[in-house]
Amino acid sequence: MNNYIPLNKAVGPVCIYDGSEPLIDKKLGVETTECRFDGSECEHASCSGAPEMFIKVEEDGLYYFGLEADDKGFLKIAGEEVCVKDGIPPHGRLELATGSRNLKAGYYKVTLLCINEGYSPTSGNAIAFNVTMDREPIKEGDYSDNSTMKRTFSASPKMKLWTIVKEATITCEESQEVEIGFDEKEPTFSNEGGDCITTPIMPKIFVTACKDEVADVWRLRVAHVSCGTEMLIRTGGYRDALVNPPTTEGEAIIAVECMNGEQDRGGVLGWSTQEASIAHEEHHRQQWKESYQFYWKHLKVQEELEKESVSCKEYPDMDQALEVMKKAVTDWEKKFQQEVWTYVQKLPDDANSRPYCAGQKVLNEAIRSVIALADANGWTRVPRNVTVPGVTEPVCFLPPVNGEEN
Repeated sequence: MNNYIPLNKAVGPVCIYDGSEPLIDKKLGVETTECRFDGSECEHASCSGAPEMFIKVEEDGLYYFGLEADDKGFLKIAGEEVCVKDGIPPHGRLELATGSRNLKAGYYKVTLLCINEGYSPTSGNAIAFNVTMDREPIKEGDYSDNSTMKRTFSASPKMKLWTIVKEATITCEESQEVEIGFDEKEPTFSNEGGDCITTPIMPKIFVTACKDEVADVWRLRVAHVSCGTEMLIRTGGYRDALVNPPTTEGEAIIAVECMNGEQDRGGVLGWSTQEASIAHEEHHRQQWKESYQFYWKHLKVQEELEKESVSCKEYPDMDQALEVMKKAVTDWEKKFQQEVWTYVQKLPDDANSRPYCAGQKVLNEAIRSVIALADANGWTRVPRNVTVPGVTEPVCFLPPVNGEEN
């Protein structure tokens, strides 16, 4: 059966797991175990699954997923890996792995795998497996204790699983324009030194097939597309003027001078703030977002992909047809990503460039805070000037995205 089925095309959907209990509750005395939730027997699971299982997405949007396991767990949606939790040698404990995807309404085929690596004595070997799905970021359980049996599962809603009798007669419906979905992941923070960085998430294009009975071919249809960015904020290279403000007039002088010069310098020197670093990287994130949106339409990715077709006689099964057309999807994902990457790298990221101006605008709050501290303490030698931020908009100012160069 197809890996994506529209809501109105699913015949006989039945919820086989309502999420009232973890898929595998915490249990001791387990030997090496592998449970695939594909109809196979598993004495530990509350739901052994079906040969094909689906999640149901009621409406378009961004969805968050969590997977808790001891030792290893894997979650795939429509063939794409979303969450992987790997055990820590020599054995794992109940911990959380998360992921998120922009999904269009419909049913998505899922693959679930739990692997428990037994050790001796098995009496102390635990197993646990739980999968969550929500419109909000997944909540962590309490993983502070050294034992899985004393740790707690996430309080986020458990993923419900469905089985479907069949997909309704597949006809070639009119193509519907797909808007690109952008996953804005929460920043990751590190107290190490070095530059902050925003990196792109490779675009994923989800497709289905429709049957053109007149031409006797399968035609590709784009269901949805998702991309996004991940942001790493490193704070170890400077003293945060808001978290750890100056304690002497000398420190205040240096702090104000350092922060006032960040925009012109094109880099941090001694003093800054986490908020300014985030503002700089959020500017980069917006560059990626607008570039993805532009090139999705500029390259006519959906239009080009939906020209793909294969013979029904040669490939009578839809899954076979999709597998053949998968190469075109992969090729377009790479081409799409390369065009966006090439463009974003042309956008300046040096002294007085727009990302640094965006950071300076937020950094000025810290400068004013230090000046207020100086006024309160009678530190007269501390500079009172505040850098005027440069231009920040539009974030993509080079052709072709905005059509003109400023």
